[in-house]
Amino acid sequence: MANVVYFHVLPFPNVAASQHVASDVVQAFAGSRGAAWLTAAMAVSALGALHVVVLTGARIPYAMARDGVFFHFAERIHPSFRTPSGALLFLGCIAALLALSGTYEELYSLFVFAAWIFFALTAIALLRLRRKEPNLVRPYRAWGYPWTPLVFVAAALALTANLWMVRPVRSSLGLAVILSGIPFFSRWRKRSGAAGTAFAPKE
Repeated sequence: MANVVYFHVLPFPNVAASQHVASDVVQAFAGSRGAAWLTAAMAVSALGALHVVVLTGARIPYAMARDGVFFHFAERIHPSFRTPSGALLFLGCIAALLALSGTYEELYSLFVFAAWIFFALTAIALLRLRRKEPNLVRPYRAWGYPWTPLVFVAAALALTANLWMVRPVRSSLGLAVILSGIPFFSRWRKRSGAAGTAFAPKE
């Protein structure tokens, strides 16, 4: 709906050339003061989204380290705040390195490219799980299955392909980083499985 409003208010060349489409649209019918208020609201919204990423993102490497498929230091818990301090420091260092590696637009494109690959894989996993485990108890069912996940997969693949064509170097680097994690994960999983077998109770 936001895109519909954008193209209804501004001509296509203006949308393509604009660096701040939402602000330009609001300025067209609410003036510069309205655009300033929208910019402030978007900054507050971005800050809230950043807090969500910080709070939830560190739990992933923490859980992986606890399961033996990531670096052990990510298991560390802060003694007072009970937060995953090791995982937070790890993600903070990665974020700092990325911030020094390019502009905001380049980093945003890289993030979107990587994130939508995993969104597509999630939908593909849903389709596969439905076929592999048809009798599994499902408290929540996907509306419009199988068309909704299929449309979602198609949209996600189209978005990632478009980003790769627009920014091939950055997208290829992001894909290389993702693929480089596969051998590490396989090694950790084998080690974790071997440790679990070694400590399993004998009958």
